[in-house]
Amino acid sequence: MEHYFILGIIGIALLLFAFEVVRPDIVAIGVMLTLLLTGIVGIEEGFSGFSNPAVITVICMFILSSGLVRTGVADYTAGMIIRIGGGHPVLLTATVMVTVGVMSAFMNNIGAVAVLLPAMFVIAQRSHYPFTRLLLPLSFGSLLGGLTTLIGTPPNLLVSTALETAGFSGFRMFDFLPTGLAVMAVGVLYMALVGRFLIPAHQESESLTQQYQLQDYLTEVVVRQKSSLAGKSLIESAFRNTTGLTVLRMRRATQPEVTFVPSPDTVLQAGDRLIVEGDVAELLKQKQGGPLRLYAETKFDDEALTGEGVELAEVAVAPRSMLLGRSINQGHVFRRYNVLVLALRRRGRTLQQQFTSVPLAVGDVLLVQGSPAALRDMAISADFVIARRLDHAPRDLARAPVALAIMAVAIIAAATGLLHISVAGILGVLLMAITGCVRVQDMYHDVEWRVIFLIACMMPLGIAMSDDHTGTARWLAGHILNLTGGYGPLVVMAGLFIFTTLITEVMSNAAAAVLLAPIGVAIAVGLGLEPYPFLMAIAIGASTTFLTPIGHQANVLVYGVGNYRFIDFPRVGAALNVLIFFIVMVVVPLVWPFTPL
Repeated sequence: MEHYFILGIIGIALLLFAFEVVRPDIVAIGVMLTLLLTGIVGIEEGFSGFSNPAVITVICMFILSSGLVRTGVADYTAGMIIRIGGGHPVLLTATVMVTVGVMSAFMNNIGAVAVLLPAMFVIAQRSHYPFTRLLLPLSFGSLLGGLTTLIGTPPNLLVSTALETAGFSGFRMFDFLPTGLAVMAVGVLYMALVGRFLIPAHQESESLTQQYQLQDYLTEVVVRQKSSLAGKSLIESAFRNTTGLTVLRMRRATQPEVTFVPSPDTVLQAGDRLIVEGDVAELLKQKQGGPLRLYAETKFDDEALTGEGVELAEVAVAPRSMLLGRSINQGHVFRRYNVLVLALRRRGRTLQQQFTSVPLAVGDVLLVQGSPAALRDMAISADFVIARRLDHAPRDLARAPVALAIMAVAIIAAATGLLHISVAGILGVLLMAITGCVRVQDMYHDVEWRVIFLIACMMPLGIAMSDDHTGTARWLAGHILNLTGGYGPLVVMAGLFIFTTLITEVMSNAAAAVLLAPIGVAIAVGLGLEPYPFLMAIAIGASTTFLTPIGHQANVLVYGVGNYRFIDFPRVGAALNVLIFFIVMVVVPLVWPFTPL
């Protein structure tokens, strides 16, 4: 009965992960709590995930990655693409994927994608190449690059931890390199030679106002001669509440050639012309009377909303944003960043009316208007990722060599076995803080705590499935072996890889690794073989999420910014998944033979 109870927990968790009814980290907390309340695991075992070396290492990698970003190391790497890639599509695609892959081998995938994202638009403009054909290779390259090292992606660390828990030696830093390089090489060649043709070449207008259809709900109004608004400031007249309109720019009747962004204290005068944002229907009513008169149904462009110290920019909501689940109004975006949010785009659809009350999600793209200083503040915040029309804030380049040296020390110490990888990570974090590469107050914000809680709270499920508790892993492995064991270990490994790849499309890759690694070990032991090839296949399967935009946060980010459709991912990624399957079936047994226990 316990076996079916554990399978029930797994099934419910998978459904919640797939349909996003509840946030994944909350689902994981529910799994842990269920195991604790039913007594399947004890208190120490239930909370052991938070002290697990793999979880500590993941935390350290977030902070070390932040050090590389904040000191400009990642920005410098992004600039190399422009110099090396040139304008040839094949070389450009390969350079993008190799660059982000190398970065992802030593920093978290989403961080590598976020840093390189603005460069993709610059490259697209200079080379006259569709930016959509760069963003998808950028995301896929980050996932492939993470396969090459132990710290490249959480699933690699988690399957290594599962090996150690079962009494085997864990994977070392570069044990993933042979298989990871083979998979990445095939991925780069596929995307450069074939995959890029399957990506839609969205030739969007250079004008952001046209892309977001701002002309449909922006217009110009004039303050009437005897208007009740004349002589009052915007804040005094409660302009926004009274009219339902937001003033973006204004022009004085006495100086019609000068436009400026008004402050809340700006006093309105008769004859002032205002560019306003609001409901078109409400604006048309003003023709018949009221304090404002419709001046012209103008087709606005970027120039009408920029200049005089004001710029437009696209920013995407970051995975670690404090605004997730809160609306633009609830998050007080205007007050915190001093920018106006003009439009919100979600999964290819632009929301114009009442979008400020819509809860924000990862990958949502906002069109904002503000001063260069305000936009730079958004650029360095953890709430947003730059998309385009926005330069990076200056980094602390003087500390870049120090950050690189610290990262190298941590990697070498772990790779040589001088220090356990978790200890090497903690040492690197301490050195980053002491040298000022990362401020102490920023370290805690740089960690993606949702991922940490997801991993730590799912780990007790692996403990519950062990032989010391319910034995569900061995029981399930036995049934799987009865179905596939007669066909040999290669078929068993193929089944594990395919199942891991499929469930990772609808749930966190870290959760998939935590769930399947103990089963993989039990299956290997049941076959009388060492578990290394099976665990390697699970690790690779957990990071090859190319079929859906929701399989990994890197995909979610480019999905929103690139304005892709859902179908674009399986159209490009399905063949890549098939190719990687065959590479895994050939390369993994060569590097990690099926060795008897």
